[in-house]
Amino acid sequence: MNQSPLTHEHYSNTQFFSCLDGLRAFSILAVIWVHTGVNETGWHILTRGQIGVDLFFAISGFLITTLLIREKNKYGFISMKGFYLRRALRIFPIYYTVIAIYTLMVLLLENNTDKGNQFFSNLPYFLTYTSNLFVENSGAVIFYFAWSLAAEEQFYMIWPSVERFLSGFRPVYIVLLILGLQGVTYLFIAQDPELSELLWIKILICIPPPILGGVALAHLLHNKASFELLRPILGLKWASLIYFTLFLAALEFAMPRLGVWIIMLFMVGSIVINENNSMGGILRWRPLAYVGTISYGMYLMHMLAYNVTYRLLHFANIDNEWARYPVSVSLTILAAAISFHFYETKFLKLKSRFSRTETKKNIEDSMVQPS
Repeated sequence: MNQSPLTHEHYSNTQFFSCLDGLRAFSILAVIWVHTGVNETGWHILTRGQIGVDLFFAISGFLITTLLIREKNKYGFISMKGFYLRRALRIFPIYYTVIAIYTLMVLLLENNTDKGNQFFSNLPYFLTYTSNLFVENSGAVIFYFAWSLAAEEQFYMIWPSVERFLSGFRPVYIVLLILGLQGVTYLFIAQDPELSELLWIKILICIPPPILGGVALAHLLHNKASFELLRPILGLKWASLIYFTLFLAALEFAMPRLGVWIIMLFMVGSIVINENNSMGGILRWRPLAYVGTISYGMYLMHMLAYNVTYRLLHFANIDNEWARYPVSVSLTILAAAISFHFYETKFLKLKSRFSRTETKKNIEDSMVQPS
């Protein structure tokens, strides 16, 4: 790939961030790793696959905000109807189809069991994207991973209005206010844990900080003055590899999560500001990028694939936790690929009817699959 000029104009005209699908692939593979239960490895980093959730959040916050502020910059306002229709076409069909599959499977395999009854009690919250507020992780809760999708959907519902009515860096001030309130709230919760049961406090602390960090990154790169300040830090060819290495080191040496998030945002910024970055060859590698492309479906179906894997290996008398991961990943990719090409794309083709911006897939079709 020819080197691109690292100018604000070039960044503003970039419609496809070619490395982000590869980064999404690392995220979903990490999530599947932690959910297959291979944790006794001696490496601390291999127990922190849940950080893939945070990376998904950061990417989504950055991409959705970039889409919104570019539309506002070009047309003078944001079409809320168009935004929500495009989001619905991307998110809802496969989400509700998978819920239907789970409902059928629970009826067949867990009917009248404690787990089955719990699933049906939680079903209204899964259907309304409120499970992050009302479903507790009390053991093996079926479809519990939907908490992150609920957090995503709530972000999609609220944040476009913030971007529509506030200009300049005012949305970033909202981000800083929310983060500050979260920090103070956690201090009070440490003194009185029962406060965490209050609904308004749940709503506040359920806002994922990495999404807010992605929002701030989008604004900092959109603004020419702050772009120029960040360019020497993020724009060097080797910056992406440096931040990726720091990110892995932070996970291995158990850096506090706030530090991990900051490094993560620098890593995301370094691969979007410079397409010719040192990680580009890996992140644009077609098999990896393809996994990132179908990662939403993978996230929704990975626990179904894991349960099939567990039963297949048990039937084959293979009691090896290391075998679960590659088999689960393979089945998940197969299921998600079939869904993407033969089902999801039918709805994705309709999105162009409601699009006003000249965006390509990894801005317009961004969808976080955290767990």
